[in-house]
Amino acid sequence: MAEENEQKPFRILSIDGGGIRGIIPARFLCELESQVGKQKGEQVRMCDYFDLICGTSTGGIIAIGLALGMPASDILDLYRKNAQRIFGQSNIVFNLMRGIRMLTHAKHSNKGLVEVLEEAFAPYSSDGVTRLGHAKTRLVVPAYSAAQGKPVVFKTSHHPELTRDYQVPAYSVALATSAAPTYFSAQTFSYSDVITGRNSTMTNLVDGGVFANNPALIGLTEALSIGIELPQIKLLSIGTGSENFKEPYAHYPLKIKRAWGAASYWLNPLSGMPLIEMMMQGNSEIVNNTLKILSGGLGHAQQNNFQYDRLQVSFDGKTRVGLDTTVERKLKALDEQGSELYTREGSRIVSSYFERKSAPYTPSFSL
Repeated sequence: MAEENEQKPFRILSIDGGGIRGIIPARFLCELESQVGKQKGEQVRMCDYFDLICGTSTGGIIAIGLALGMPASDILDLYRKNAQRIFGQSNIVFNLMRGIRMLTHAKHSNKGLVEVLEEAFAPYSSDGVTRLGHAKTRLVVPAYSAAQGKPVVFKTSHHPELTRDYQVPAYSVALATSAAPTYFSAQTFSYSDVITGRNSTMTNLVDGGVFANNPALIGLTEALSIGIELPQIKLLSIGTGSENFKEPYAHYPLKIKRAWGAASYWLNPLSGMPLIEMMMQGNSEIVNNTLKILSGGLGHAQQNNFQYDRLQVSFDGKTRVGLDTTVERKLKALDEQGSELYTREGSRIVSSYFERKSAPYTPSFSL
């Protein structure tokens, strides 16, 4: 009887943005599914164990896939096999051409990404037009409306007032949340309402990383907004790798003028466009620090308000990987870092988050 009255944990999975570095959380989750599957003697899906999944940019792509029931191994293959299809080749000639293109256009065409996402998500609906409403657990994916100048957070219909987003095609949401400024063009798309047949249009959406590259705080807020009590929450947040920002000209003599211009450094594709990466990393770190305080108090207070686990890997100067790299040895290094992350943290996460499946998810509105 006591077990029936016990509050069940509400488990949240959050995945950061980070371009091709999404290989890191994809590999970690792949290892996680494999290990838990061996223990339980069945195929394991993240959507059966997490009550809410949230992700931004590349994390949004992963989150959508997982929420639809896609195995993490398939998501990992999507990244490993399609890097060049998404970002094109990576060599001096192509990098120079992209640098010139960026004067007037986004660095990459999204044609390859559109094809990859449509193909990946199509099997998860009967007609191939997979929408957010086909998700098997609650899903939250941030984007930003450049047209309206405000955040747009796509959500499944896990509350009676959430009537819009479950109709939106999954690949369109994935394209919107991953449309990183300067890398991909803003997304405008139309879709039809399956009930009324009316068309709706969303205009000029860009990467949710401009305000929530680490969406863990959005996931926590969403859980609280639907009536989940704080002590019930278990929040697993997975990053895509970080590198401490260093002044690029610190070693120059003071008399030499520092070249801090947009073309010479901040938005220079040859230097990895550090402005974008610095903003995304700073965004992720402030969310992490905020959640540490909210969950455990300031300093050594150890309040244990809710469980919060943050998993992250660090790049040093030699292992830095750009958001859009397609160099095979770097892709392999990302894969290895995901495996190493599982070796360090996997057992603890398995024992804490995979004791039993979540309660079945029933949306307020169904397709």
